[in-house]
Amino acid sequence: MKYSYFQLTFGQQEAFLEPERTYERLKKYGYDAIEICPPKGRYGLGVSMDDYAKTHSKLSNDYGLAVSCINECWGEMWDPYSPTFKTLTEPKTAELAVTETKSTIDFAVEVGAPSVTIAVAIHDAINGDNVEEASTVAVDALRRMSEYAKPRDVKLVFEATNHLEMGKFVNTASNHKRMIERTGCDNIGIQLDWFHVNMEELDPFEAVLDAHPFLWHLHFRDSNSLTPGYGKTDFRAVFRALKKTGYSGFCTIESAPMVPDPDTAARDGIEFLRFMERIADYQISPEFPNGFAVVGNSAPLEYG
Repeated sequence: MKYSYFQLTFGQQEAFLEPERTYERLKKYGYDAIEICPPKGRYGLGVSMDDYAKTHSKLSNDYGLAVSCINECWGEMWDPYSPTFKTLTEPKTAELAVTETKSTIDFAVEVGAPSVTIAVAIHDAINGDNVEEASTVAVDALRRMSEYAKPRDVKLVFEATNHLEMGKFVNTASNHKRMIERTGCDNIGIQLDWFHVNMEELDPFEAVLDAHPFLWHLHFRDSNSLTPGYGKTDFRAVFRALKKTGYSGFCTIESAPMVPDPDTAARDGIEFLRFMERIADYQISPEFPNGFAVVGNSAPLEYG
């Protein structure tokens, strides 16, 4: 697996004013990549998009770390009636979402990131009377984002979020898959976040199967939003599912708050996930559990 870390969880001071600290930390603990958030909205501390892109392009090259994804950070100002709030369920704010996402796609191109995270945010409560109208707005917005991203060779990863943070609309991998299928676009996939999965899905193994083959990116934080291993998510089951479905995207840690400190969280996170990955490899091997494998050819499992 390829491991990354979402830089913004180290705090705005480090992310925007001292980004080299993150690269040093991730390189030290053996990460493959970094996920970054563009400086806009409430984030950025006055840093310009152009300067930030140049900084990360240089640091990425200097430290040999890829930029795994650009996170648009939807819902950063939780006020559904704000004129600057991005949603996917109301025309005016959906238009803002499309415009903002286009600028983030351009930023992704500048730093060589393969994907941009998008999400559902609602303008008002969704119910049986307005769900179809909201879905129509969302599908149209997603389609326009996709059409902008495709010629720029950027994929969109549509994050399944919990209803307490982003509103009760879509929320599960199955519903995200249905929404993507309605767009007819082939460059929109799903991003699962195990903190959200803990609240919305039946179990993590089933969530992976429901998202397949649209599962292109992952956020790893535990059931309590802390570093993987600090909560109760069954990450062995997660890795078994990822191995069986042939997942090839990044595994990006997004622990928040940073407990007990950034270095410990970064070290423990990747060490724990690599251990879970090794156990999963053993659990799905023909030698498990008794050491006697049946010799012969067998077709890989198919899901979908």
